[in-house]
Amino acid sequence: MAHSTHDIDPDNSLGELVAAHSAYSRVFETLELDYCCGGGKSLERACEENDYDLESVQDRLASAQADGAVESDWETLTQLANLIVWEHHRYLRQELPALEELVQKVANVHGDREPALRTVESEFTALAADLEAHIAGEEQRAFPLIKKLDDGVELTAEERETLRDELEGFEDDHDETGDRLERLKTLTDGYAIPDDACTSYRAMLERLAELERNTHMHVHRENNVLFPDAEALLDDQAERV
Repeated sequence: MAHSTHDIDPDNSLGELVAAHSAYSRVFETLELDYCCGGGKSLERACEENDYDLESVQDRLASAQADGAVESDWETLTQLANLIVWEHHRYLRQELPALEELVQKVANVHGDREPALRTVESEFTALAADLEAHIAGEEQRAFPLIKKLDDGVELTAEERETLRDELEGFEDDHDETGDRLERLKTLTDGYAIPDDACTSYRAMLERLAELERNTHMHVHRENNVLFPDAEALLDDQAERV
């Protein structure tokens, strides 16, 4: 079934739009519209700030929506948390060590001729350490409490305070991660592959671009869906106590 642009409400936030249709993320990635850390911004405002024609963007979103990809792979917060661990945390644990080794290799071979690659190496090393600590913290502290909430378990006052603090800290981490990814993108000229790039250099850029895409969806699912819904459950419990 075809969709008109009028189906896409310009007052909806970028995060809400991607939560309803994950295919929209591809459009926003192409247009460099921040739907994860900046996911609270309305589509209309985001278009205005970036000098995009709103109707043209709506047309692109409608085309993506026709693909039928819907961001409804979960029904509960527990399922969403498990999905995040499976699709994002597992990916990071597999990819970060191997990609870090590749980034170091490219910097060692080409760094003298392209000093920016030394900065790419240091930025990526810091990013990888931050992400590894971040996902461990989520799995060890926040996600178990979110799952208890989701199961209707009454948290103690200390657990509720702990979870609120954790969620706030993780959102700050997301902002820092977004900044590092943006610096990596700038340093590599948008992950553009030079004509004379060797196989390792090419692979590094392609995998950095994929890391950015995966992390954007990761942050979106947490900032715009999991964390706000968990905070709403916390508020409901606090009112009953």
